[in-house]
Amino acid sequence: MRVGTVASIIIFIFPVFCLAQKDKITISATLDTLSKNISVSQKITFHNTTGYTINSIFLHAVANSYSNNNTALGKRKLEDRNKTLYFSKVKEKGKINDLTIFIDKRRPVFLLRNFEFYEVDLFSPLRPNESVTLELNYNIKVPFYKITGYGYFNNGDYLLKNFFLQPLDYNEGKPVLEVFTDTEFNPYRETEYEISLYCPGNYYVESDLKEVGKSEWKGLNKDAVTIFISKNKPTLFRYEIDGNPVEVSLGYPVNNEVKYIYYKSIEKELMFLYKKLGVLPSKIFISSKIQKNQNFIGIDDINFLGIKEWKLFPEETKIDLRLFQQIAYAVINQVVKVDKNKNHWIPNGLLIYYQYRYLKDYYPDIKLLGDLPDKLSIIKIKPLKYFFISKIPLTDRYKLGYRYIATQNYDQPIGEDYLELSNINQYIISGFKTGLSFHFLSEYLGGSIFEDSVRKLLERKEDKTIVPQDLQNILETDSDKSLDWFFTDYIATNDRINFKIERFYSKKEDDSIKVQIVNKTQLPVPILITAEKDKNIKNEKWIFSTNKDSLYSFPKGDYSRLLINKNYLFPEINDNDNVLNTGGLFKNKKKIQMKFYADVDNPDYTQIFYEPKVKWNDYDKFILGFRFYNGSPFSRPFEYSFAPTYSTGTSSLTGSASLNYNYDMEKGIFRVISLGTGYNYFHYDKDLSYKKYSGRLSFIFKKRPRSEINQSIGIFFNSVDRERNPFKPKEENDYSQYNLLNISYAYSDRKLINEWYSRTDFQHSNLFNKLSTEIYYRHEYAPDKKITLRLFAGCFFNNKSRSTYFDFGVDHITDYSFSYTDYLGRSATEGLLYQQYIMAEGGFKSLIDRSASKWITSFNAEIHLWKLLDIYADVGAFKNIGKSSRFIFDTGIKFRIIPDFLELYFPLQSTLGFEPAEDKYLSHIRFTFNLNLGAVINHFRRGWY
Repeated sequence: MRVGTVASIIIFIFPVFCLAQKDKITISATLDTLSKNISVSQKITFHNTTGYTINSIFLHAVANSYSNNNTALGKRKLEDRNKTLYFSKVKEKGKINDLTIFIDKRRPVFLLRNFEFYEVDLFSPLRPNESVTLELNYNIKVPFYKITGYGYFNNGDYLLKNFFLQPLDYNEGKPVLEVFTDTEFNPYRETEYEISLYCPGNYYVESDLKEVGKSEWKGLNKDAVTIFISKNKPTLFRYEIDGNPVEVSLGYPVNNEVKYIYYKSIEKELMFLYKKLGVLPSKIFISSKIQKNQNFIGIDDINFLGIKEWKLFPEETKIDLRLFQQIAYAVINQVVKVDKNKNHWIPNGLLIYYQYRYLKDYYPDIKLLGDLPDKLSIIKIKPLKYFFISKIPLTDRYKLGYRYIATQNYDQPIGEDYLELSNINQYIISGFKTGLSFHFLSEYLGGSIFEDSVRKLLERKEDKTIVPQDLQNILETDSDKSLDWFFTDYIATNDRINFKIERFYSKKEDDSIKVQIVNKTQLPVPILITAEKDKNIKNEKWIFSTNKDSLYSFPKGDYSRLLINKNYLFPEINDNDNVLNTGGLFKNKKKIQMKFYADVDNPDYTQIFYEPKVKWNDYDKFILGFRFYNGSPFSRPFEYSFAPTYSTGTSSLTGSASLNYNYDMEKGIFRVISLGTGYNYFHYDKDLSYKKYSGRLSFIFKKRPRSEINQSIGIFFNSVDRERNPFKPKEENDYSQYNLLNISYAYSDRKLINEWYSRTDFQHSNLFNKLSTEIYYRHEYAPDKKITLRLFAGCFFNNKSRSTYFDFGVDHITDYSFSYTDYLGRSATEGLLYQQYIMAEGGFKSLIDRSASKWITSFNAEIHLWKLLDIYADVGAFKNIGKSSRFIFDTGIKFRIIPDFLELYFPLQSTLGFEPAEDKYLSHIRFTFNLNLGAVINHFRRGWY
C-alpha cells in the first residue's frame, strides 16, 4: 500500500512539477559598435507545458520586422503616421542574419513565416511535460532607434529589447503568432534568463535583470529583456521600502540638479505605490522609451512663437508628475501580469487610477491650467481668470479626455483587444476611462475595499496571470456586492453612461421627496444622488438604475440643489444635465450663464457663449458683429449659432444662423446622422445682397477605428435669392431666384504615404442637371516631398441657362451656391481679388477661359521642388454649347507661404504662351487664402482616431 501510495503521489505531482518548470534562455553576445551588429550564441531549453504534443517550435525574430515596409511593424507605423521605417536607409533597418540551429548536434529544418516567425521542425514529436534544447548562432543587425525607440542612437547608446530570438507561447496546442507592432507586449512565456553581453571597454551596460557579475545578468521575466548600453554611467537610485531593497535605474541622462529632485521624488512615489499595491519589484528600469511614452501630457510650458514663454507648473511639480507616471507604469507592468492584448485595461486602468489618487493626495489644489491664468495678462487683464477651465482641478484631465473622444463617437469598448484600439483610444479608453471607472468602483464599494482587494489579489497571484474574473471575485467577496453589471455589461459594451436628473417632487405630508432620473442609455449601473445646501453636502444616497425613466425616494431636507454623479464619479458622456435647483426662479432647472468665448462646460449652468465676429469681403468690407452659440470643445446633439453682423461697406445689417442636430449611431453602419438648416444674408456685388436658405442631411459611415477610410453621403438643398443688378443684361437677372438640390458621395483614405480622396456630385435645378466627379491623389515619394494628382470631370445632362452663371469653372468658379466663405471678391472681373484662386472644378491657375457650359475634363499635378517651392501643371479640355471643344494647358511655380492656407502661383508656359513675357505679369499671379480651422484639426488628428 505504501508503495502504491507513493507511486500515486508521484504520478499526481509529476505533471504539476513539470507545469511549474520555466523555459531557460542562455545568451552570450558581443556588440560590434562599428557595424552595429550583435553576434549571438544562444541556448533555449523549451518545456512543453502546453498539454499537447507539438511537432515544431516557433521562434520570434522581432529584428526581422525592421527589415522592410511590408512587415506588420512597417504597416503599423504607417497607420501611426510614422514614416521613419518606410524611408529608412539600409543601414538603419534591422534583421537576423546567418542563423544556424542545432538540436542534439543536428540541424533541423526551419522556415521563416511572415518575415518574423522561424518555425523549427523537431526531429521527434515533443509530448507534454517533455523538453528540448535548441542551440542557436546568429547575428543581429541593430536598427535605428527612431523607428520604435529601440536600437542604436546617434550618440552611440543602444537600447535593446525583443531583438534576441525567443520562443512563442502556445494556446490549445497552437503557437500564438502575434506579430510585433511596437505595442509593448509580446506573446512570450515566463522564462529564466542568463545573459552575458560583451561590449567595448568604454561602455556601461544596464538591464531590467539582476546583475550577477561583470557583464552578466540573471532573472525571471515574461516579457522580453531590456538592455541599455551607454558610454555614460547609468543613474542608479537605491532605497529600502518596508525593509525590502529596491533599485531604480534610468536609461536616459539627468543632470545633477534634476537628479536631486529625482532622489526625493522616487522614494515618495515608491512608498505610495507600495502602500497601494503591497508589493514592489526589486529592480525597476526606466528606459528612454518608457520616458517618452509615459509622459504626463498637458503640463509643458507654453511657448508663443519663441517670443514669450509661460510656465504652467513649478519645475519640481512637472518632474514629479512625469516621473510618477514612468515609475508607476514600470511597477504595475511588472507586478500586474495579464494578457496585455485581451486584458490591457486592467494594468492601464490601475495606472491612471493610482495616478488620480496620487494627484488627490499630493496635489489636491492644483488646477488644470496651473499658474497660467495668473501669469497670462493682456493690458493688465488676466482673461483666463474668467473661464471655467481655469477653475477645474488637474484631475479633470481624465474626464475631459474621455468626453472629447466619446462625444466625437470615436470611443471603443474598454474590453476591445488592444491591437484593435486606435492610438487615441489606447490612451483614452484603456487608460482614462478605465481609471475613472476604477475610481467609480472604489467610491461605490466604499472605504478602502477596492484598493485592499487589489493588494490582496496581487499578493495571491504573484508570478501568475490575472484575468478579469479574479478581480471580480475578490471585489465581490470583500464588498458583498454583485458586480456583474461592471464586468459583464460595462466592460464589454460601448454603450455610454448618460443620466439626466429630470425634476423632483415634494409634498408637505411626505417625509421624503421623489427624484426623477432618466437613464438615457439604460445601462444598469449604480448612481449617487447628492443633496447640497450652499455647496455643502447634506445628504447622499446610492440607487441602482435599470429603467429608462424612474422615480427614486430621497430623504427630505433643507437643500438648495440636487445632483447626480457629483465630481464625475463615473465616466459620463454628458454631465451638463446632472444638477437641479430646489427653489427660486430656477426651481427644477439650471441658471443661465452668458460666457465670452467657448469654455469647457460648467454643469451648474446652461451656458450661452458669445464672441466677436470679424470678416471681410470686397462688398461688405468689414463685417462686424457677435456670434451667439452653444458649441463647446465637446460635440453635442443639438447645436445652434446666431451671428447678427453689420456691413461697414453697405451700412446695413447682415448675418447668419444655423441649427444642427447630430445623432450618434452606436449601432448600425453610420457613425453620425446629421440634420441641419441655415440662413445667410450678405452681399455678392457692390450694393447687391443675397439671401441663402439651406438644409442638409448627411450620413457619415462607421469605420474601423485604426482605418483612415472615411465615407459619407450628403443631401443638400439651397434656396438662393439675390438682388437683381440693374446694369446687367436681362438674361443674367433671370436667375436671381433659384433652388438647388445636391446629392453627393465622398470617399477618402488619408494614408500617410498614399492619400486618396474622391467625391461625386449630382446637382439638380429647374434650369439644369449636371454630374461631376473629383479624384485626388497625393504620394510622398521622399521624406516631406510629395506629388499631387487631381482629376476632375463634369458634364451637363441638360442646360437651359442663358448665361454662364451655372457653368463649370475653368480658371474661376461662380459659386452660385455661395458655399465658399473665403471668397473675397466673388463677382470681381479684374484686379487683385480677381486673382484669388480656389482649387475646384477645372482648377487652372492661368487666366485662360472662365467657364464651360457643356462638359469639362481637367488634370492637375503638383510636385515638390525645394523647401516651399512646387512645380505645377494643368491640362484639360472643355466644351461650351454651340462651340467646338478646346484643349488648354498651363505650367508654373507654386510658393507655399503657409501650406494649404496662403499660397502664390506664378504661371510660366501655358496656352497663352510664355506668360512672364506678357504685359502686366503681376496680374497673372494667383493666390489662395483659406482660413479653415476644421482642416487644421483634421490634419493633426490623423493617425490618432
